[in-house]
Amino acid sequence: MNKVKDFLRDKKGKQMMILLGIFLILIIVVVIIIFMIGKKVTYSELENKLYFATQQFLKENPTLAPNMENTVVTFTAEELVNRKYIKPLNKLISDQCSAEITVKYVNDTMQIKPFLSCDKYESQTFFDKILSDNPVVTSSSGLYDLNESLVFRGDRVNNFVRFHDVIWRIVKMDPVTNQVVLILDNVKETSNDIWDNRYNTVEDSRHGINDFSVSVIRYTLDEIFHSKFENAKSRMVSFHPCIGKRSAEESNNDGSIECSYQLEDEVFVSLLPVNDYINVSTDYQCNTVNDRACSNYNYLVAKSGKWWTITADGSKGTKVYGINYNGEINSDYADVKRFLRYTIIVDGTNIYQQGNGTLENPYMMK
Repeated sequence: MNKVKDFLRDKKGKQMMILLGIFLILIIVVVIIIFMIGKKVTYSELENKLYFATQQFLKENPTLAPNMENTVVTFTAEELVNRKYIKPLNKLISDQCSAEITVKYVNDTMQIKPFLSCDKYESQTFFDKILSDNPVVTSSSGLYDLNESLVFRGDRVNNFVRFHDVIWRIVKMDPVTNQVVLILDNVKETSNDIWDNRYNTVEDSRHGINDFSVSVIRYTLDEIFHSKFENAKSRMVSFHPCIGKRSAEESNNDGSIECSYQLEDEVFVSLLPVNDYINVSTDYQCNTVNDRACSNYNYLVAKSGKWWTITADGSKGTKVYGINYNGEINSDYADVKRFLRYTIIVDGTNIYQQGNGTLENPYMMK
């Protein structure tokens, strides 16, 4: 111990200790630099980098962006690299990758979709991921090929989606357009509203008029879109909702009754047609709105609240079909308050981000 003290008191000893400290600091700095240079991103992070690089590139080069006349443009990662908007991909990820970025002008916004093609990974669309996880079945709960759509049916299906910080359920998908119909999962996350409360001259009643095109609920849903979902519309699809009226005895559930009349204007937020609710049940005795069996094997049953469909009762000008606490379909006066279980359509060609469709790990798209 005395020798160490003597060494530290010695001038040369102090110099050596200082040099040793500097040397150790340099080693630490070099290790940090090497770590930072060699750090690689995940595939999902690389897709995000390509997204933001493209966004910045188009912001600085607006003449190259898509518009109403030229609605789709594509770029390669190499073009972004050459213009210094992103580093070479092999410096960002431990794989050999190329990428094509599609930019589409839709709903007055730009959809930017980077698609990676690597030796060990390939980007997947939201639609394709759902389909790969859910092969088509013909019995029990699952994804069915029904009425030219792919429909989730039964009460045990992994069709949860987190979109715009809200949990939804996938109702059905269009294999031609790749559009995906979503309905809000938690009924009580919505407002409790009337369908309509106008004076009905035909019925001589103040219980409302069950014509969606002139209803109160139509404008309520439009306000909900602007207040809650407008900044997500680049990933959504506008559509003409099916608003045809239906009799209680009707057993045709292919949508031709409901879609015999469609709203002239396109919307982003609507309500579910009653035939879609009927089709979710796998009970063979569920065929009409009068069939109480429609509450069986149906993941759309929400015991937390009663909710409206978009479909009006064709036999009574003041009534509309709603779903009760127990899952049974009920024809109710339009001026009664029920929850609005929003229904939207999203673009299935959006890039899949994560999830397996369970409530704990819902599907997400970029």
